[in-house]
Amino acid sequence: MLAKFKNIFIFIFLCLLSVHSYSSPDLPSIIYAKVKKIVDGDTVHLYHMDFGVLKVRLADIDAPETKQPYGEIAKNFLKTKIEDKIVTLKKTASDKYGRIVGIIYYKNIEINEDLVINGMAWSYDYYNSRKNIKEAEDYAKQNKIGLWSEDIEAIPPWEWRKTKKEAQK
Repeated sequence: MLAKFKNIFIFIFLCLLSVHSYSSPDLPSIIYAKVKKIVDGDTVHLYHMDFGVLKVRLADIDAPETKQPYGEIAKNFLKTKIEDKIVTLKKTASDKYGRIVGIIYYKNIEINEDLVINGMAWSYDYYNSRKNIKEAEDYAKQNKIGLWSEDIEAIPPWEWRKTKKEAQK
């Protein structure tokens, strides 16, 4: 009797897991989906009728962490741009956390680049090979926009995360 309940529990768990999110390599390279949640300045959850919830990390950029200075500002900026909107996702990869890495477009605007040019994110040079993202960062720096408008030096998220991780050791 106990074995029967165990099998039923495993079956239900697997069904729920598959409904919760999707990051299969079988996902088409371009899809249209609705933005359901803005997690932070560079991560969103999309909903697609066929694939369910898609966890997406914006490619080539890195926005401040939520608890980092400008973190909430970057998140809110992204909310005003695409929350509850139908967007185009161009999948470029998947990351080690099971998220889709991609470029999001809304009304012919590349959102990844828009975040950087408005000083809400850095070019993530370790991963970025696109010239437009680096040029957007240079523009924001030169014009003291967003992250670059303060008198204090903004700490890139990858350095901030490294410092936090070392402090936990």
